[in-house]
Amino acid sequence: VYSVNWLKAKARWERWEEELHLVQHEMGWTVGWFRHKMGEWEKRYQEATKLGHQAYAQRQVLLWKRFVLNVENSFKDKMIIVF
Repeated sequence: VYSVNWLKAKARWERWEEELHLVQHEMGWTVGWFRHKMGEWEKRYQEATKLGHQAYAQRQVLLWKRFVLNVENSFKDKMIIVF
């Protein structure tokens, strides 16, 4: 009975470790995705010919930059950085 409980507990621990590892990677991927979107909008800002388009693109750049800063601050020391 004890060995069965021990094996179940070991399996639960291993699943938890795997899930933790995946979540840490997902945190890094989230930051990477936000940086990618910020870069896309920076490129659109540079290519925009109309002031309205530039203004909208600049606002999007600032939005994605804020996302990057927020998640980097929230995930600090918790994520695995993947570039």
